[in-house]
Amino acid sequence: MSSRGIMAWDLPTRMVKWLLAATVVIAWATNRYAVQHPDWHKWNGYAVLVLVVFRLLWGLYGSSTARFSSFVRSPLALAAYVRAQMQGGTRLFLGHNPLGGWMVIALLVAMAAQSVLGLFSAGDDYLSLQGPLARLASVKTVDWATYLHRLGFDVILALATIHVAANVSYDLFRRTGLIRGMITGRKPMGDYVDQTEVRGSRRGAAVCLAAACLIVYGALRLLA
Repeated sequence: MSSRGIMAWDLPTRMVKWLLAATVVIAWATNRYAVQHPDWHKWNGYAVLVLVVFRLLWGLYGSSTARFSSFVRSPLALAAYVRAQMQGGTRLFLGHNPLGGWMVIALLVAMAAQSVLGLFSAGDDYLSLQGPLARLASVKTVDWATYLHRLGFDVILALATIHVAANVSYDLFRRTGLIRGMITGRKPMGDYVDQTEVRGSRRGAAVCLAAACLIVYGALRLLA
């Protein structure tokens, strides 16, 4: 703990959040303005896969506030939290609250699905842009994957917009230091109901990142 506040999210957790946000922007930009360089879009997709796999591993073995067990609650607990918030509840969570936790899961699932669909997608001419696994699927499957891949970006954008709007409004009205925490990792001192301080290892993050790279690279080498 510190006079500047209490550490809520460690560096690996924050970095993967902002890097995933950056890949969404890069995906849009490379698809719209760099069609002559299809590999840029592909490599961005591979980066998303590595980041998502890393976040899944970090959610199992990472710091205390990053672990799924610390913020993924049952539907009943989620409903109780939402009901309490509507009635003016003031419970503070050092990590993600139950509603925010499920938004994290939704975004990770959407990003993972978008990347996997991209592996089987193809451009209109099947030449300018083609996922590395498209040749393994039927034309109908590729067409469906391409359609869903294009639709998936809108889904991710909608989820991200809701996520940002909720965080900003929560921070403005509750004065929880949420936005600052997403940047610096620190939140104001307070009576948090989930835990008192973050615990984790950056060495563990390096191991998870190496494992994520090997998993993605190995899967693509095995299937492609």
